[in-house]
Amino acid sequence: MLTRKSPFSALWLLSFGLAVAARPADGSNPRKVIFDTDFNTIGDDGQCLAMAAQLHATKDIELLGLTIVAGNQYLPQEMSDALKAVERLGLENELGVYAGAAIPFLHDYTSFQQEKFLFGNATAYAAAYTNPPTEQLVAPPAGFATHTVPQKQHAVDFIIESVHRYPSQVTLLAIGPLTNIAMAIRKDPSIVPIIKEIVIMGGQIYAPGNAYLGAGETNWWFDPESARVVLRANITRKIIPLDVTNTVIITNDTYDRIADHKPSTAITSLFADIERWPYVYDTVALASIVGPSLDLDVRELYVDVSCDFNAQYGKGIVSVEDPYPGLNVETISSVVFQINNSRFFELYVDLLTRAVPVVL
Repeated sequence: MLTRKSPFSALWLLSFGLAVAARPADGSNPRKVIFDTDFNTIGDDGQCLAMAAQLHATKDIELLGLTIVAGNQYLPQEMSDALKAVERLGLENELGVYAGAAIPFLHDYTSFQQEKFLFGNATAYAAAYTNPPTEQLVAPPAGFATHTVPQKQHAVDFIIESVHRYPSQVTLLAIGPLTNIAMAIRKDPSIVPIIKEIVIMGGQIYAPGNAYLGAGETNWWFDPESARVVLRANITRKIIPLDVTNTVIITNDTYDRIADHKPSTAITSLFADIERWPYVYDTVALASIVGPSLDLDVRELYVDVSCDFNAQYGKGIVSVEDPYPGLNVETISSVVFQINNSRFFELYVDLLTRAVPVVL
């Protein structure tokens, strides 16, 4: 199928006020987005890519590339899943997949074992660290990618090069640990003032965490040191924390609208096979880029992260006042606490049930 304008595309988005950020009113090009992810096939990262691919096909956003960071899984498995996903979406000639950080800055599997020894076992999510590192790959549904290969450039260098190529135009959609972005900032600090915005799915403000010890959110717990680098950089920043994603709960009816959609697509077929899970974390961050009017409660807060190696490791540190008055440490962020759930799920269902785009 050739790229086509869905009848629900620009008109649908505009009718709900959702194309404002993605497609500027002055007619200029759509927002350029680097999709930084700890990828999985059809969990929230995979769903988010399928949705972003539809928005890219209709030119509501422009995806520049997919940068992969270890998190949900180890990097080789994520790369394998991402390459297959791009191929499944028909975007292998349009969207490069770039391998990024294979381990966090400090928090590796060995230190995780120390964490367990010092602070006790827990039943919450440990992401890739649920199992020791392995090079053995599990084939994605329908098998490994057959002709899509990784880009030779490292994800960190791709981020740096893209920001310099499009100064003040690139939005970083960060839906995994922040290792790639922190490394890019440290390698080339000159990108900091020319990044348009970072939209982060991560952290928790007042909500409880969901990571291993229950204090922090998984993306930040996996690499707190990198999260701190990004949170202290002088960049326009929006955070989509657990405080909002915990309130965006997919109902059985919404699940069935996708899983039972006719005609079925590669995406709806995959969706029908997943375990029903109430949360759609990363997709909320994408929606906040293309439809900021969805955000009903946004607060300006000073947000940092605990890097002390104790039971609070990776937990968000929040203040309504500048904790570093007089110092050039920029930790203020726009934090989303509530969105319009009904409008979000209309967008969610629409994008996940469209025919799979092929961009030629």
